[in-house]
Amino acid sequence: MFNKMFAPYLTLDAHIDAFQQTKRGLTDKIITDPTLNKAAHEYIDAQTQFAKMLAHNFTELAKYSMDSISEKLFPKNEEVAEAKATRSKKATA
Repeated sequence: MFNKMFAPYLTLDAHIDAFQQTKRGLTDKIITDPTLNKAAHEYIDAQTQFAKMLAHNFTELAKYSMDSISEKLFPKNEEVAEAKATRSKKATA
């Protein structure tokens, strides 16, 4: 039960949201003008979207890379059977 409650906090999005929320809190304390504060929050929101896009792209690239490597290191049984059949045909020819 503890793992199910704690695991979402270990994601990249959770870290990004926590960091950006801290920036919003500091902005609220430093910038007292409502117009400037709104602009600062919009800028922070744009940064958040960009950071999440980079994190998503990195995650997808890492998944693709690991899948490609694992397919080469640990081929499926059908691929192994085909490769062995091809080698045996070449050996007998």
